[in-house]
Amino acid sequence: MIATNPHLRIANTGPACERILVTPEQAMEWLEKTNTNNRKVSEKHVERLARDMTEGKWVLTHSGIAFDPEGTLLDGQHRLWAICMSGVSVEMFIWRNVEPQSMMAIDCGKTRSMADILNIAGENGDVSKNHLAALRGMLGGFGNPPMLSPSETSKALLRHHDAIAFAVANLPTVTSARGVNTATTRAVVARAYYSVDRALLKDFCRKLTTGIVTSGDEGIVVLLRQHLQENRGSSFSHRVQRYGKVQRVLSAWLKGENPSRIYPASTEQFPLPEEVQA
Repeated sequence: MIATNPHLRIANTGPACERILVTPEQAMEWLEKTNTNNRKVSEKHVERLARDMTEGKWVLTHSGIAFDPEGTLLDGQHRLWAICMSGVSVEMFIWRNVEPQSMMAIDCGKTRSMADILNIAGENGDVSKNHLAALRGMLGGFGNPPMLSPSETSKALLRHHDAIAFAVANLPTVTSARGVNTATTRAVVARAYYSVDRALLKDFCRKLTTGIVTSGDEGIVVLLRQHLQENRGSSFSHRVQRYGKVQRVLSAWLKGENPSRIYPASTEQFPLPEEVQA
């Protein structure tokens, strides 16, 4: 039996592992007594992990908690803080007698992207960075996108799969539409998917992508395209401006309006189903 006292020095026989149920009390004890030389805690990361634990979405993986031969915590502080925050006991693999030098190799591989994680899990089909960027923009609307864990992202993507797939397919990544067919534009189209005739929405996407319109009364679409190509700032304010202008133009185009200037919408023109219900 492996000793459960993290302060007990173990003979130098190499790392040893056990699977245990870590309670909030045990997690706090380890954090208070053994977490003496770790990186700064990311509160947002802890909150994401804690939400998964609270909602029963936490699953046991090979990643766990690691202590060195002196009982000092080497790896897993965010998981421990999440246990404390959630108040939920979860199973984890506990590694002891891990040499401190091993920290040179911990987390040094190529970090998996959210798309990598979801594609490995296999519950969402083929997921690209364009799908995820459109999802974040759609959920964020005029504000900041929510910080979601992999399981929360998977759930949101399943819920809005058709809308996101439509936006990505009809606003493809092409050189001629650089700055136009972006995550922000796709976010607006994905929202509109729920309340706008799909044939009309597809026609709007085609005209915005190509710049080719069929009527002189659609100059607003060409004007929007030009504006998006010329204004590609990456700041939050730039994104909100672009989001509001795409919303305004799409809303006006659907009504047959053709204003000579583009002003950003100040309120959400295409609420999601869950926002309407709320």
